[in-house]
Amino acid sequence: MSSPASHSRPDAGFTLVEVLVAITLLATVAAMVFGSLLTTTRLAEAGRDRAAQEQTMRRVLRVMADEISLSSHEKPFPWTGINGTLEGQPADTLAFLTMSDGTGGATTETIRVVYTRDGDRLMRFAKKNLYGLTDDSLDQLELADRVKGFNLRYFDGQSRIWIDEWPAATKVPKALLLEVTFQQSDEPPWTVREWVTIGASS
Repeated sequence: MSSPASHSRPDAGFTLVEVLVAITLLATVAAMVFGSLLTTTRLAEAGRDRAAQEQTMRRVLRVMADEISLSSHEKPFPWTGINGTLEGQPADTLAFLTMSDGTGGATTETIRVVYTRDGDRLMRFAKKNLYGLTDDSLDQLELADRVKGFNLRYFDGQSRIWIDEWPAATKVPKALLLEVTFQQSDEPPWTVREWVTIGASS
């Protein structure tokens, strides 16, 4: 007569509980890996978007700097820098005469250019017919969006100081600093800067 131990079956596989535990562990690990991958992908995409926007804005600021460096000052249309704010953030305005087309090229006529912040946009306004009574010759160009601040500082060559506003009655400053601050949705703000030396100043 055989003993009870001889009737026990050899281990034939996993129990249902063991299978469920294994599936749960695999699902948890997969969720963690997928979540980490998704977060990394989003951060990489946000980084690429920000780098692309910063590169674009640096190109825009270089074109602005070239245009400003060739600016001139005449009594009827003075070179003017106005210090302003919008929603508690810098929203300066700069107006000057130039013979630039705004893309790095030159024109045959003198135009009046105004740079300013309009809401969350950085704008360039150009008036070709300086003595015209209508705004038919006023061109508008959006230079950037998601703009949180537009700040300008001017270097007075006589006093050798930096100031926040340039009075219309004086000559052209020796140099200025352009600062554009951006903010995308929930990200912290970041600023792009460009220094400009004005060749027409004396």
